[in-house]
Amino acid sequence: MNSSPSPADMTPAPTLGETAAPAPRRRGVQALLAVIAAFEFLDGLMNLPGLFGGDISGVSGGLTRAYLVTHPVFAGVALICAGLGRLREAVIALGAMIFMNWLSDIPSVMTHGFELNTWFSAQETLFHVVAAPLLAACAIALAARNERIGLAALFASLPTLYNLFGVVMFGVGVYLHGF
Repeated sequence: MNSSPSPADMTPAPTLGETAAPAPRRRGVQALLAVIAAFEFLDGLMNLPGLFGGDISGVSGGLTRAYLVTHPVFAGVALICAGLGRLREAVIALGAMIFMNWLSDIPSVMTHGFELNTWFSAQETLFHVVAAPLLAACAIALAARNERIGLAALFASLPTLYNLFGVVMFGVGVYLHGF
C-alpha cells in the first residue's frame, strides 16, 4: 500500500520558457487565440500609416504613436505564441495590446469626458474605458498564474470580438438601409 504518486503523475506544468504539446482540449483555445491575434496583427499593420499623418503631438500623440507601433508587435507575438502552443504568452501579449489601446484613449477621455449621449456611445465608451482594461488585467493575471487558460483567452479575446461585432452590425445596417 504505497500511497506515493507514480512518476507519471508527478509531471510538472510547463514553465514560462518551456514548450509543451497542447492537450487536445486546448486546441480550441489555441485556435481562438490564433484567429484573434491574426486579425489584430492585420488591423495593426493597416493602422501603421497613421504614424505619418495628422496632428499627433503632445502626450496624447505620444501615446497614440506608441499604440500604433506596439499593436502589430504585440499581436504578432501573440500569433506566433498561439501557433507554437504557448497559450499563456499569447494571452499576455494580447492583454498588453489591450492595455496600450486603453492607454492611448485616456487623454481623450480626460479632455472630453465620458461620451454618454446616446446608448451606442455610452456602451462603447464604457466597454473600451472600463471593461476592456479589466478583462485584460484578469486575462494577464490568470495566464501568469497558469490558471484557467481558456477563461483567460476568452477575456483577452472579448475586446476584439466586441469590435468585430460592431463592424458586422454596421455592415448589416448599411446593407439593410443603405448608406
